[in-house]
Amino acid sequence: MRVFDVALIGAGPAGYAALTALRSFSGSVAVITGATPDPLKGGPAKVVSVAFERQKPACLADRLPVSGDAPPMYAAAEVGGLANYWGKQLQVYGSDDPWGQSLFLKTWKAYKAACDAVQADLEVIGGTQQKSLDSDFEASAPRLLVGTKDAPDSQLNAMALAIEKRLQEITSVEVLSGRVQQIEAEQDYLRLDLGGGTQVRARRVFLAAGVLGTAAALARSIPEVSEIGFRDHAPYTINCFRLDRILGPTYSYANNGNFNALTVTMKNGGRCDLFASVYAVSQAPISLLTTNFGLGPHFRGRRIGRIFDFVQPIRLWTPKTQVQFRHCPKASQTEATPTLDKEPDPTLRQFQDWLTAHGVRTKLGQTAPGQGFHYHRLTLGADHSGVDDVVESAFSGRLRVIDASCLQTIGCPPHTLTAMAQAYARVRHDLDRPNHH
Repeated sequence: MRVFDVALIGAGPAGYAALTALRSFSGSVAVITGATPDPLKGGPAKVVSVAFERQKPACLADRLPVSGDAPPMYAAAEVGGLANYWGKQLQVYGSDDPWGQSLFLKTWKAYKAACDAVQADLEVIGGTQQKSLDSDFEASAPRLLVGTKDAPDSQLNAMALAIEKRLQEITSVEVLSGRVQQIEAEQDYLRLDLGGGTQVRARRVFLAAGVLGTAAALARSIPEVSEIGFRDHAPYTINCFRLDRILGPTYSYANNGNFNALTVTMKNGGRCDLFASVYAVSQAPISLLTTNFGLGPHFRGRRIGRIFDFVQPIRLWTPKTQVQFRHCPKASQTEATPTLDKEPDPTLRQFQDWLTAHGVRTKLGQTAPGQGFHYHRLTLGADHSGVDDVVESAFSGRLRVIDASCLQTIGCPPHTLTAMAQAYARVRHDLDRPNHH
């Protein structure tokens, strides 16, 4: 059977970054997209709504139930990954944010260069500061992935289109659908079992299946893994009335067709201590509203309308919004616990006081654990060993995890672009090693 020089597992944002690093690679490449012909039904309301608007099925897999009343978590099962649903924010971390200094990216300048490399062919809007607010807050246009350079208005299909173009640029590549069920180390290569009798052999494997997909694949492949751990942000939700007293009327800053209307941050030098997404209800599809109310998706192509902008939702990330997950592969549920103490969050209090001082009325809530979609810091085993150390030992250095699983810490802004930069740097590092075949 043919042995590929490189196999890439996963075709989401980290997979795209890996393909960008592989553009000049002259060896043979196998790309296993993770797509499945039998995706799970349902999922988060936003996934259901987006799938309805795209007139394509919501391709989800690796369902993980969560303890308590929290909804289950899902992994993606299609080209483009969850960027096709909610990974639109591409934020560059500041120099004092946890951007992942390591052997792969040694300086913030190198990190910024990696960010530039992986988004060079993507159409990204926003990011410009609109105004300074009082109490050390700043407002800016959200930095959103809205398309590719070839298809600048492809919106939620952008990542899938970008990946397809990268595949066309690689000299020797074979694309396979399906999900990796098991990874086995053999004498000179790794064997990937996709189920149904399909196998792929490769001298080096880059695993970019997303944290949930990566965790599931490794748990099936390493018998000693009795426990899986990872983290997420569970941001606060604040429904605001009279927010125009601070930000002005919604129509003055809302991006036409984008639910993300404005970004409010509080920075301390090169570190972001608070990240808030202000949403324009008028720009949300009606199908999202009907799905949230349990009615299922309806009225494709219709938006809610400006009359509903009197209520403005905000999602707010602070250092205290992180949640730790523990999952035993043999158990039925995943346990979620806050990573920090339950003392009042001073950053949240400062933000609420600022709103109240301007006469803004608010109602506070919090996103359910696992629905923040900022998964990172994958650990394996009861001793909570980092994923890098575990796979290095289990697969003799032939497998490298390159998605957000390898990010030990993340900041308050969305980490999609930072994970892509890390993936790009890790692949480039391994391809440049003298002993790479």
